Amino acid sequence: MTEMTEQDLYAMGQEIKTTGQLRDMLFNAQKGLRNGDLDLDGAWKVYKLAKNICESLYSETKIAMFRHEVGEKIAEFGKPPLGDDSGEVK
Repeated sequence: MTEMTEQDLYAMGQEIKTTGQLRDMLFNAQKGLRNGDLDLDGAWKVYKLAKNICESLYSETKIAMFRHEVGEKIAEFGKPPLGDDSGEVK
C-alpha cells in the first residue's frame, strides 16, 4: 500500500465536471480503500476534497435560488463573481 499525496489525488483521473463524475470518483476511492490500493490517509484527503466541492455547490445553488426569487440575473454555475462590489452579474 502506498501513501497518496494531494498531487496523486488530483492526478487520479480526468477533471471532474459533473456530480455524477464526483460520485464515480468517490465510489472508486471506496473500492480502492477496500482492496488496499488507497490508504486511510488518502481516503481522508479524497473525502475532504469532495466535501469542499459539495459545500461549494450547495452554496452556489442557494445563491442562485435566492437571486431567482428576487428577480436578479443568475450567474452560470461555477462562474459567480467574487469580490465585485457592484453586485453586477457578468
